[in-house]
Amino acid sequence: MAWLDTLLLKSSNPRMRCKAVENLSESRHPSDTERILASMEDQSPQVRCAAVRALAKADTPDTQNSLVRALQDKCFEVRVAAARALGRLGAVRAAGDLAVCLRDPDAAVRIAAAGALLAIGWKPTTREESAWFEITLGNISGAASASAPPPDAWFTKSNQDTSFHRRLAVAELKARNDPHSINSSLVALRGTDLLARISAVHDLGQVNDPQITEELLMLFRDPEPEVRLAAVQVLAGRDDSPPAHFLGLLLDTSLEVRLAAIQFFGRIHAHQITEVLLPLLSDPSLQVRQATATAIGR
Repeated sequence: MAWLDTLLLKSSNPRMRCKAVENLSESRHPSDTERILASMEDQSPQVRCAAVRALAKADTPDTQNSLVRALQDKCFEVRVAAARALGRLGAVRAAGDLAVCLRDPDAAVRIAAAGALLAIGWKPTTREESAWFEITLGNISGAASASAPPPDAWFTKSNQDTSFHRRLAVAELKARNDPHSINSSLVALRGTDLLARISAVHDLGQVNDPQITEELLMLFRDPEPEVRLAAVQVLAGRDDSPPAHFLGLLLDTSLEVRLAAIQFFGRIHAHQITEVLLPLLSDPSLQVRQATATAIGR
């Protein structure tokens, strides 16, 4: 029922247009492929993602070219879908474009691109490229030399540790992990009050929960530099913070965010870290160059 899918492609509802694209992906008719290609320009990221997945089923030079162009899409979800599709297709000739995505500002795109490059058997050509590739894949032969002390460390400060302080610390820890408090912080985090959002980031940073960590990592995409900085600051000292997510922050437009990311990497003893930091010795900011030199020296 191609006529119905053609009609649905004109729907004002993105879900209907997605459904039409999915249906057209089962067809091998050239005109249906053209409709899918046209959907790559749809205003909805959902539809563009559906078009990427549909094109991945038709392995032709034209469709691969469209998937490569999708690596430059303004929406990170479309770029992720395109990278994954090229990996599944074994698109060796797209290796250069996928390698560029290793420096994408979004961690999800970098991870998808690295996975695709791994699938097609790509090999880095420079040490810096290799470092970005290995860190993104999580292949770091080193560990952080410093991190935030666990809550139990409050009970080891013998000089000032009293029964009152212990009870106070336990009460504070319990309050921070209270579901009602966490939900209140999440509501504030998703609000529009900048100061409330930053406060919520720091409150949630004390909660030891993988889902909260994921919520905070998503803030690396936040348009507000102050929110990104707060997220970096609270996650930098956590053991469950993957270095792959911090790579893009080395290219952040905010000086403070770049500095925080450099300080994070400066605590990791691994040769790959030096390679990703070296270019920052040419950063326009004196503070960044100094912080980079210090981190490399460590």
